[in-house]
Amino acid sequence: MLLTKHALQALVTHGLAVNKNNVVQVDVSSIGLRLDNQFTVYDPYEGEPFIPPKAMPSTMKTISQNDFFVLPPGGSVLACTEEYITMPNDKFGLIQTKGSIARGFISVHMSDGQVDPGYKGKVTLELVNMSSFYYKLVPGMPIASLFIINTDQSVEPYDGRYQSSSGPTAMK
Repeated sequence: MLLTKHALQALVTHGLAVNKNNVVQVDVSSIGLRLDNQFTVYDPYEGEPFIPPKAMPSTMKTISQNDFFVLPPGGSVLACTEEYITMPNDKFGLIQTKGSIARGFISVHMSDGQVDPGYKGKVTLELVNMSSFYYKLVPGMPIASLFIINTDQSVEPYDGRYQSSSGPTAMK
């Protein structure tokens, strides 16, 4: 069952999503997620083809809250949510690109748009610009929506390699 505004607001009040401003946007059927100021860019790679995941050289860039990151046409970057998520063990999250961003042909995830039960941390976003435009990515801008679904029972909490992420995490 998809949770709606009142249930989402109760979860936010109990700490499901927290950001530095302590203001989390709750919509009719989702929680609004904002872009953080951290970006991970993979270094140029001229090596042999490989099967992912593989640890790849990357550079972490942190920009000021008043600055922006340029995402060129065809460009990609790992970013993360400003919100720290604490997903209960009986809930599952799905992330979708905000409509206004998607209509500009930017995707916030390639296919890893879920938040597992028990996950705690910022959510890494795989931003891809599929347009012919240059975009400014500004910290704090609305970037995605988090939809919460009840599971049929409480499950073992997520205990994977991305638990407790505080920034965008590259392939490990």
